[in-house]
Amino acid sequence: MALSYREKTLYASLAAELVVYGPYFLLHHQNSVNKVAGMIVAIIVLQVILQLGIAALTRNRITDERDRLIELRGYRAGYLMITSLMVLGLGLLWFHATFGHLRLDSRMVGLHFLSVFFGMLVIADITKTATQIVSYRRAL
Repeated sequence: MALSYREKTLYASLAAELVVYGPYFLLHHQNSVNKVAGMIVAIIVLQVILQLGIAALTRNRITDERDRLIELRGYRAGYLMITSLMVLGLGLLWFHATFGHLRLDSRMVGLHFLSVFFGMLVIADITKTATQIVSYRRAL
């Protein structure tokens, strides 16, 4: 079973995201702004290297209407995921603020919110990529 160029890029993206973001979420008690910035740089460098390698080794990089529809389906799933997580996160923030469980005097509140919303972006991107991979597998 040969994978198309687009499927190879999706698998490489998913692998890079899991390799870079996995340790971040498993070791979330050690988060810092420098760690987030380092991860963003690491994912960019890793993605460029992987995508260049796949492009160099793949001959047929033609996309068709099916590829565009699968891409749109993935973006829709990612968008729905991020909006759902944002509504949930804002609702929980309101709940904690209303019932007095939120300590606004803490110095770590900004870093905590950065980590939570960064996590939402990562989950939405992984959802988009996974939806596209599943769509390619079902199309065969």
